[in-house]
Parts: sequence; structure tokens; C-alpha cells
Amino acid sequence: MLDLLYVEDNPDDADVFGRVMRKMEKTISYKVINVGSEALDYLSAEGKYQTETAPLPKLLLLDLDLSEYSGFDIIERARSLSRTRLLPIVVFSTSDNPQDISQSFQLGANAYVVKPGTYQSIGQLLRRLCDFWLIDNNVVNA
Repeated sequence: MLDLLYVEDNPDDADVFGRVMRKMEKTISYKVINVGSEALDYLSAEGKYQTETAPLPKLLLLDLDLSEYSGFDIIERARSLSRTRLLPIVVFSTSDNPQDISQSFQLGANAYVVKPGTYQSIGQLLRRLCDFWLIDNNVVNA
């Protein structure tokens, strides 16, 4: 079982995420994917993930600004698949544009969080997100 799948193409943001996750008090299993097409393959269990049947995460943390496919494309595809239609999706973006927020919710995101600017505040936010979505929230992926 995978706790969290993070889709992020910015290596600096992915590095900060990894450092924060490794410092968590509670061990959380995670995978970082940095290309939109690979994220789509993972979520749909296609391509290189077809034979290994990628474990469905408890939470998808998703940047919007990705190469090849946008976060919007990934939300839309995830909601169209029976495998991922109930998967909690949290958009984790630098954009605070009301149109991006609205479109994310219209496509089926469960939450939208603007990335803070400092390492410490990112760490605090990720801890709160993980506490809620992975511990407090009861998830059914069916």
C-alpha cells in the first residue's frame, strides 16, 4: 500500500517534499512522479505500470503546472477511471489564481492548497495534510 503519490516536475519542490517526508514522525510511504504522462500511466495502471499493478495511493498530491499533461488533465482522467474515481486529490500549487482553484474543484479535486514560500511552512503544511488525509480521514478506494 502506498500512502501518497506526489506529481511534481520541479526538482527543487520534489527535493523539499522528500526532505520533509523523511523527517516526519510517522513513516509515510510515498512516490514522486515528475512527468504528467507517467502519472497518468500510474493512475490507470498502463504502460510500464501495467504489469506491476501500481498500488493505488491513499492520497494524490498534485502540482498543476506539469510537462506534457497539466494537473487539470490528471484530475479529469483520474475522475473518469473506476480505479481512481474516489481517490482523494489535493492540488498543491504555487498558483492562487481563482480560475485555477475553481477549475480544479469543477474537475473533481477534493482540496486546493497554495504552496507556502519557506521550507518551514511547507513542512508544517505537509504534516497537517498528511495528518488529515492519511490518518484522520477515512478513505475508501473502490
